[in-house]
Amino acid sequence: MTIILNNQEIESILDMPQCLAAMELAFSDLANGKALNRPRSHTYSPLDKEHYYSFKSMDGALPRFGVHAIRLSSDIVREHVVDGRARREKIPRAPGNKFLGLVQLFSIETGELLAIMQDGYLQKMRVGATSGLAAKFLSRPDSKLVGMVGTGWQADAQLTALCAVRAIEEVRVFSPNKVNRHAFAEKMSAQLGIAVIPMSGPEAVIRDVDIVVCATNSLQPVFDGHWLAPGMHVNSLQNGELDALTLRRSDVVAVRAKERSTHWMMPGHTPAETKMIADASPELDAKIRELGPMMVGQVEGRSNDQQITVFGGSGSGGSSGLGIQFAAVGYVIYKAALARKIGREIPTDWFLEDVHP
Repeated sequence: MTIILNNQEIESILDMPQCLAAMELAFSDLANGKALNRPRSHTYSPLDKEHYYSFKSMDGALPRFGVHAIRLSSDIVREHVVDGRARREKIPRAPGNKFLGLVQLFSIETGELLAIMQDGYLQKMRVGATSGLAAKFLSRPDSKLVGMVGTGWQADAQLTALCAVRAIEEVRVFSPNKVNRHAFAEKMSAQLGIAVIPMSGPEAVIRDVDIVVCATNSLQPVFDGHWLAPGMHVNSLQNGELDALTLRRSDVVAVRAKERSTHWMMPGHTPAETKMIADASPELDAKIRELGPMMVGQVEGRSNDQQITVFGGSGSGGSSGLGIQFAAVGYVIYKAALARKIGREIPTDWFLEDVHP
């Protein structure tokens, strides 16, 4: 049977320690030549001046688990200016004001479809866990103070992962929406049992912290690289958040993989997100380290407490999300669902054919 799992069922199964462990195995296997990944691919179809349709996919195999996964998303995206800042937002235009994103998990032994999963909660957790691993291997071990810019969908998983890998004592948080940042601070302070303090501006968040976290949908830099101090570590989720100075001042720039995602579009239509990918330069290339090889000791990460380190996506020169991440987390969810009899079963035979494809 093939299992179908929704976000609520996945949330009841998956916790951050499980996700961190699965991510560490996936990146270690990739570094050691025991996993296979296809870089993320994007296609864009224009709808009007501000909106476009975006289809995104990535896939990868983890033989240690006997699985291959593909993650795909079918999105309506809006790029526009809010309060003088360019933003990229996914619009819920599917029936019922909903989104569509799926992870499909396959057996590499038989080729059959094992599971179909909604990707929203899974996606948030794998992003948080990956950032947590980057902080585990790049931030100073005594890091206690976090400065966060952004309080949206991804933000809580970022803090949860950081608290799992470092003894965090205090978080300072800013978002342009006062109501949102105060609500987020109250929620996360209760959830994590630490002080989460809303701040009135980004500089107050960044100055004098140990770890900086950016979790926004901004297409423009969200802080000034001059505010960074020696010894800091920066986690960034997407390519518009960091300014050029931050990358110049950094000593180590970690990425998931050096292969870049690919972007396909019609002539005359260039979404802003495709313009934010950092151009290769000898200076930047010399700083880039892949996360997996750094984790297993094949390349050096932070070498002293005075270095500024950065973990980011395509804005720092490397790829975006990896298919192996979804294979790893998908496998953990699938095994737990089987053990706990969670999800809806449908006949696997519905997806099989006796006609040679």
